[in-house]
Amino acid sequence: MRKILLNSLAMMAVLLSGSLVGCSSEKVRVTFSDQNKVITIDSSGDSLAEALEDQGVNVESLKSRYKPSIPWDQKTEGQTEIQLACNCEVTLHVGGKKVGTFKTLQPTVGAFLKERNVTLTEWDEVQSPLDQKIVNGMEVVVNQVEQRIKKKVEIVPYKTVEEKDDQLAFGEKETEKEGKKGKKIYEVVVLYKNGKPILENGKPKVQEKLVETIEPVDEIVKIGTNKELAQKEKNQPKLTSAGTMTVEATGYTHTGNRTATGTWPKRGTVAVDPDVIPLGTRLYIPGYGYGVAEDTGGAVDGKIIDLFFETRAEAIRWGRRTVTIQILK
Repeated sequence: MRKILLNSLAMMAVLLSGSLVGCSSEKVRVTFSDQNKVITIDSSGDSLAEALEDQGVNVESLKSRYKPSIPWDQKTEGQTEIQLACNCEVTLHVGGKKVGTFKTLQPTVGAFLKERNVTLTEWDEVQSPLDQKIVNGMEVVVNQVEQRIKKKVEIVPYKTVEEKDDQLAFGEKETEKEGKKGKKIYEVVVLYKNGKPILENGKPKVQEKLVETIEPVDEIVKIGTNKELAQKEKNQPKLTSAGTMTVEATGYTHTGNRTATGTWPKRGTVAVDPDVIPLGTRLYIPGYGYGVAEDTGGAVDGKIIDLFFETRAEAIRWGRRTVTIQILK
């Protein structure tokens, strides 16, 4: 009797357990891509549409606006979350122009732009956050910002440095070294938004960066202080110019020999190529003064003249210059 009772109790426990299992069901979250709304339905033998209708939802209205992650007529068994993707209408503007209005199932602004093949640069501005949910009727605006780079050159003037020279007649000036202007080169960046300059205080926003500096070269001018030489030149007879000639002028000093015309060289003695400038020709050489063609030299060929200086240092300081001399008569 006791054995029969125990068996009956065991059978009742099994039936009760089965009944409880049959009554329990998993919950399924139904989420929306365009809003934070969540509907909880039972995971059962009902289809998604039926389960939502049991919750009092107007399914026909949803079908016109959303695409579910499973078919509407599929049973919800085995699902934990079902997403309803909004088939939203979105208007896209890029670079200040309307691209068009499009239907999209993408959940976020970033995904929508990728779908429309819109590539963003590091400068572009999207008016909505890329992770913002897409909603119906939304406008996505992309402002295209670009840098336009050009070069600006600022001229830096050179200085004129005057140096006294007792080898020049008093009051004479001679340019020993030509001055050269310097440069400051800037990289100028102008920012444009949608093809128009970005304004700051009513003016285009400009960024300047110094990229290269070329220093100016000072001009060196010799100022004559030799009053004795100035007096000698003043006492020279008045001569007129018979013409000019551009030559290369070098300097030399004492060699211990007489000139080609038999004189001892002195300041004012000029070595020439007699085929170009006849011996005995009076000359005026800028930066040197008056001279007479009364010597020759092996290196003096063509339009080259060699000017005599009393010291080697003076000759070296003169160097080699291109000058336009006057032929006097």
